[in-house]
Amino acid sequence: MGKYIVFDGMDGSGKGTQLRLLEKDFSHAAVFTREPGGTPLAEDIRKIVRDSPLARKSTALSNFLLFWAAREELQQNFVTPMLRSGEHVLSDRGDSSTFAYQICGEEHEELLDLFVSMRKLVFDEDAGRRAPDLYIIFDLPSGVARARVMQDSCREKTHFDARDIGYYERVRNGFRRFSERHPVIFIDAMQTPEEMHRSLVKILATEMLETNLPLQFDLA
Repeated sequence: MGKYIVFDGMDGSGKGTQLRLLEKDFSHAAVFTREPGGTPLAEDIRKIVRDSPLARKSTALSNFLLFWAAREELQQNFVTPMLRSGEHVLSDRGDSSTFAYQICGEEHEELLDLFVSMRKLVFDEDAGRRAPDLYIIFDLPSGVARARVMQDSCREKTHFDARDIGYYERVRNGFRRFSERHPVIFIDAMQTPEEMHRSLVKILATEMLETNLPLQFDLA
């Protein structure tokens, strides 16, 4: 089976740039997806939780369940079939974001037990699924992340972006808390894009070549 790797981190970390570079380098070796989204139904849910003004008025539990609904749809109809066929799956965000943003950033610790339960259901190995093999998280100071987001004129802002610095700091700490229980490698997002890309390619080479697939990587 292929490897299932999630890329995550605060907005402003350069994650999007790195994923676009990877799609050029690895289009022959992996399939790419994103959360929430990745299937028609999951993309519809994405529009609700990210773009709809109604989402701001909804409860934390309602939004939490919507993210998991999109994740379940993606697992059933994209990730699991691809892994079973031997494809590597590289995802822009995953359950690590749900933990860092909703539970930690928005301070809903009451959802923690439900997070654990939902994770067991959606990544149920008895049902032929599996949790991500690795989370690669782009890390940078919360103040830098917020400044980059707010200064990016090309970025379409969501209701998540304009939060105060305390929110960004809680999200950063949330990713660190997540790493205490799950396989995470942090990449220093204060590096140049070129340095970050070299680090990323080396990590992927190590992870993917364990499958003995005939892949080629430029480690220069």
